[in-house]
Amino acid sequence: MKRVAEDRTVQRIPLNQLKPSPKNVRTVPHSKYHIKSLAASIEAHGLLQNLIVETEREDGKPTGFYLVTVGEGRRLAQLLCVKNKKIKADEPIPCVIDDIHDGEAVSLAENDVREAMHPADQFAAFKRLIDGGKSIEDVAAQFGVTPLVVQRRLKLANVAPEFIEQYRRDKMGLDQLMALAIVDDHDKQRRVWENLPSYNRDPDSIRRMLTESEIAVNEGIAKFVGIKAYEKAGGLIRRDLFAEREDDRFVMDPELLRRLATEKLEKAATQLKAEGCAWVEVMLDLDYSTLNTYGHVGYTLREPNKKEQTKLDALKAKRTEIEQEIDAAGDSEDDDGSDALYEQTLELDMQIEEVEATLRVPDPQQQAVAGALIAITHGGELRIEKGLLKPEDAKRFRSAKAGKKPTGPRLHSAALTRRLTAHRTIALQAALAEQPGVALVAVAHRLVLRAFYGRGMGPDDPVQLKVEEPQLKTYAEDIEDCKAKVALDARREALSRELPGKAQALFGWLLEQSQDKVLELCAYCVARAINGVSDDENDHRLDSIAEAAHLDMKSWWTPTALGYFGSLPKARILDAVREATSPEVAASLSTMKKTALAAVAEQRLAGSGWLPSLLRPQAH
Repeated sequence: MKRVAEDRTVQRIPLNQLKPSPKNVRTVPHSKYHIKSLAASIEAHGLLQNLIVETEREDGKPTGFYLVTVGEGRRLAQLLCVKNKKIKADEPIPCVIDDIHDGEAVSLAENDVREAMHPADQFAAFKRLIDGGKSIEDVAAQFGVTPLVVQRRLKLANVAPEFIEQYRRDKMGLDQLMALAIVDDHDKQRRVWENLPSYNRDPDSIRRMLTESEIAVNEGIAKFVGIKAYEKAGGLIRRDLFAEREDDRFVMDPELLRRLATEKLEKAATQLKAEGCAWVEVMLDLDYSTLNTYGHVGYTLREPNKKEQTKLDALKAKRTEIEQEIDAAGDSEDDDGSDALYEQTLELDMQIEEVEATLRVPDPQQQAVAGALIAITHGGELRIEKGLLKPEDAKRFRSAKAGKKPTGPRLHSAALTRRLTAHRTIALQAALAEQPGVALVAVAHRLVLRAFYGRGMGPDDPVQLKVEEPQLKTYAEDIEDCKAKVALDARREALSRELPGKAQALFGWLLEQSQDKVLELCAYCVARAINGVSDDENDHRLDSIAEAAHLDMKSWWTPTALGYFGSLPKARILDAVREATSPEVAASLSTMKKTALAAVAEQRLAGSGWLPSLLRPQAH
């Protein structure tokens, strides 16, 4: 037995006689990863540091066991070696027996005084081992880590020396060093670091600049081509070893990838042309704005045969006759008669639709010049948009179709349609006045149409740049008290308070204002020029602006007995109740007279958000 100082002895104690000490100050347990690494290190290099233990006693007598004051992690690592059948359970472990000093103080000194090796020294040490001839797998096995961990540390060791030195002196974070390590080119690392302002040298900015000319393998174009095909063509892949996902890699030759993608798309285009497409255009990326410049092949009704025509004529004649009867009975109190007539129109409409559905075919003139766009989706799939018309063809067909209005049964009378579209107009005015960006686009749209397309302003254009407010009260007497009118008046009052008193001073005043203030004023003026009043239920002039302005009529208009239900036949009122509530509720009201029913419908639908079809957002 060897003496250490004068109060400690070193003795080889069987592993199965060692126990954890309650005096160990480390209460947070060692991680499984740490124990595994220790076990690998002990297996490769032996136990480099003795354990410090204290004799276990009961009633003042030794029990034959020893409590590990310092080295609990090493004890657990040796037990893992036993589990892996590397050593036996009674393996002799060199221990320093210290029964003199307080165990808790010894444990505290061991954990508090010890300083871990700086990570940069570890990077360099791993590199020297590899440079000395050891393989990555050998080093990984010796230190109980995965080969990927060794690769990452070697990657960090290969960063430009000055950055490693900055890291040693705590002038750079490990996350920044990891970001720089994504490329091996020291000059490129230096250029990126110098070009980035000091306040913006975060890891994401560093990675983005180092790989700005590269394409991630999870982008659609890379998935579409396939990494195997790209590499087979001679392309190289860069992998970010420090990314959380193993698949975070980058294509280093974007031009090669684009060429391969185009070639693959061209093959699909050839097949489409063989199938009869008049033209096919290949695009690597197809966004909504580009697609929106193309038209879509419309549908038409083929000529019906004699039997089909006879049936359609009879159905339409009967429907016209019943609609005339409904208009004549609109103000009467014969609810049962109106209801029966309305039900007949629904049945006739269904029969007409069934016949016309068999006649619906793509417009042959449009189909003859129609083609397709081929592109790549964000998910890397082949995207084919068929039945498209080139912009010039779409314009030509629109011009030919101009003036034609769809036929079909009306849901609202012309007067009620004008009233509802007047309310939609003022609601859009109120919404647009709050959105200068959309208003500016509307103005630009009108001006560009005139300057570049030669289109003058017509009476049907939604934006009347003469800035003359449409007289909406002419079509809807209740519009003066509506929510949108109140909002517009309040905005006008607020803006008026800021304007100069004299018109002569306005231009100079505007020059002194911020762009945001000028846009705010423009938005109000453009909004008040909006005019979408119509007696055509299928008039969609306002749809694009309404969609851009996020117009939601539920926020501006509510159906009332006076403003809506009183102008409908009883059957239509019940339809609205049925749609907004339930068939059972509508059935319970079916025996009521129209005037009373209109009042009840207003109450039932209050707060439901229900809207007539022509006030709902239109699908495109």
